[in-house]
Amino acid sequence: MNVTSKKWGVLVVAACWVMTAARVDSEVPFRSRDFQTTGVFELVVSNSSVLRPGASRIVTESAFVTLAHGLIPGNSDGLEIQFFTKPLTEAGKADILKNAAKELKKSDYAALVLFLDKKNKVWQANLSYVIPGTTVGRTVAWKPEELKKYFLDYKFDGKRLVLKSKGSYSESGKEEMKLSWNVDLDLPVFGEVKR
Repeated sequence: MNVTSKKWGVLVVAACWVMTAARVDSEVPFRSRDFQTTGVFELVVSNSSVLRPGASRIVTESAFVTLAHGLIPGNSDGLEIQFFTKPLTEAGKADILKNAAKELKKSDYAALVLFLDKKNKVWQANLSYVIPGTTVGRTVAWKPEELKKYFLDYKFDGKRLVLKSKGSYSESGKEEMKLSWNVDLDLPVFGEVKR
């Protein structure tokens, strides 16, 4: 067998593997229970020139995790966990993957982005909290002591994310508010999304 024949053989095997992997992925039935999880997010605004004073809460029933590349700052890799107030459907999954969750984000939702280093350890966490009329996005943890405190129960093996995290972030001064979260999940991680 000459070198050219070997190269073609390797290409044929690789193409067959890719087609088989794609077919297997498309044949996996959608199961809403694979995305069920609990999450509670609260925002208390005491004083703000932009946000309405008062307390609000988002209680979520499902979440979807994607691996993201090109996150700012630093063109970083990370995990984006989008939390929704209703069970996720097959149409919702398609909305997330094809339209950046445009339809799902028409109602209350929260998103937690975990920035990862080369060893898949969390080095920063950002939280977005969205209800009609109010959108708040903050870096809620970046100091080593905060990461250890809030993200101690974290495990990512490249395919699944296991996370139990409870914490809060506060601002005082001209803007006074408190943003808190309590999440418990064990979910598959999908795709590789470029931001």
